[in-house]
Amino acid sequence: MSLKKFFILISLSLLLPLFAYALSDAKVTGPCSNCHTMHNSQNGSAVAKDGAGTGWDGSGQLTGGSVQGTPKNNLLVTSCVGCHSSTTNQTIINLSGNRIPIVFNTVPPAYMTPGPTNALAGGNFYWAKNVNDDRGHNVYGISAADSRLSDAPGRNEGGGCMVGCHLTLANPPTGSGTFYQGGCQGCHLKPSHHVDNGIYRFLTGMNYDPNNSGYATWVGNYGYQDYIKGTEDPDWEQTNSRTKHNYYQGATGAYAGFGHNVENHSITAFCSGCHGVFHSNMGTSSPWIRHPNDVSLPTTGEYGGYDPVNSYSVEAPVAWLDPANPSRTGAVLMCLSCHRPHGSPYPSMLRWDYNTMVAGGGGSGGCFTCHTQKN
Repeated sequence: MSLKKFFILISLSLLLPLFAYALSDAKVTGPCSNCHTMHNSQNGSAVAKDGAGTGWDGSGQLTGGSVQGTPKNNLLVTSCVGCHSSTTNQTIINLSGNRIPIVFNTVPPAYMTPGPTNALAGGNFYWAKNVNDDRGHNVYGISAADSRLSDAPGRNEGGGCMVGCHLTLANPPTGSGTFYQGGCQGCHLKPSHHVDNGIYRFLTGMNYDPNNSGYATWVGNYGYQDYIKGTEDPDWEQTNSRTKHNYYQGATGAYAGFGHNVENHSITAFCSGCHGVFHSNMGTSSPWIRHPNDVSLPTTGEYGGYDPVNSYSVEAPVAWLDPANPSRTGAVLMCLSCHRPHGSPYPSMLRWDYNTMVAGGGGSGGCFTCHTQKN
């Protein structure tokens, strides 16, 4: 090999992490008929299915639920919940080129942390539906309202827009546009399955509307920039490692009020929309009064033992001030460092069993990923 070719190959290998970040996409490919029905009519019968038990089976057939005589929006064959559910334990369903990430399995999903197979990065609603409310978010179409909590814990008491999706995701939809859309679309407000628009998992606020079709613009004078940044792993972390995982946008600072999706585009800023007290009332330094989030992971003391650049833990992930160029000083604690937003087998939708974290007990992982001197 010539010296010139050698240096070209080395240069390309150094750029691969950047390209992986920049080019990752979520655009749907495959047969249109997997997701759409033109008239909700085939051989004299309705096509769309929805309701409890709807999901993809092992042969790629949409089963369960009930046939829907009323056509669905966007000519879909089922709802958001139905499409991303399965009656098997598989967390990715392949339909002739369509790959569907499954977030709700009606049987226990394939799960092993940190790998090689896993419920996807956001977790799974199975445990909130079938085990206990505290295993995940309660979402309309999957599980009933929480038996103990009437609204989002840590919500901003008496301030801002504390109705609809900011209060609970378990209520049925009451409208569209600027009104509460309910369930999945309480968070994934503007799904865009056929474009790659740089928005992580369709997480936006109501202020985001690239088509200017009537969404509110009350977040200052920011225009339509109310969205979250990040890059998805190609199989949504079903398989994962220290070099293969999602890249999350991070930020530093406490949140209070509105506009943080616009200013920072961070995943934790999005969480603060419903759980604001946990973000604005945590203290500013040690000793913290709540576990800190959107703060830099210290590089000294016990925290210096976790170097996510070279030894990234998928069990205790971090966000980055610059995900395209991860650096140790740019590593940030975030909500997802400890929680899976859809759900997990553990209380409080944690990534690990908090009850097994015993200081001085010689344990590893979980809390001890960052607190390396407390095990």
